[in-house]
Amino acid sequence: MAEPDKLELDGALERLDAMLTRLEKAVVRPNPAENELRSLKVAHEAMREKVGHALADLDVLLEEFGEHG
Repeated sequence: MAEPDKLELDGALERLDAMLTRLEKAVVRPNPAENELRSLKVAHEAMREKVGHALADLDVLLEEFGEHG
């Protein structure tokens, strides 16, 4: 193999190795946005539950007020 061809091949292999390293890191490293989204979904569901209970309490109060008003 001629020296310029070997240098070109070596460069291509180095770039390929670097690309594979970046790809491995991307696959193994968790995405922070996914963790944040998961936390937001949990918080949203908890808030929905609290609001649901508060609305139920208001319904009871309105019914009692209507009976006594």
